Amino acid sequence: MKEIYFAENLKRFREAKKLTKEELGTRVGVSGAMVGYWESGKNEPRMGKVQVIADILEVGIDELLFSEPPIHNAPSNFKTLSEIKQRGIEAILQIPDDELDLLVALLEKNAKKTISR
Repeated sequence: MKEIYFAENLKRFREAKKLTKEELGTRVGVSGAMVGYWESGKNEPRMGKVQVIADILEVGIDELLFSEPPIHNAPSNFKTLSEIKQRGIEAILQIPDDELDLLVALLEKNAKKTISR
């Protein structure tokens, strides 16, 4: 079963549209406080409201519910990776450049061994 990321995605897509919680709430027919509850994960909207929210934010329901949020401070081409890959990328981003060459060489060597098996 897919993991649900509704709370994180709602906030991310709302902010991308430059809407306040109150503005989104008014358009959906709820209070800004209710939008805040949704974004904090304390409450969830009914399915009919999810469609309205997706339409307002111009995203699909699937994207609103299931898209993995992007990794903060990661390159833009790394947006929806599994948790273990996210942790690996975040760790790599902390490695000094001179040590990164050694890590890349080790990874390439390991990848060649895996492919030849």
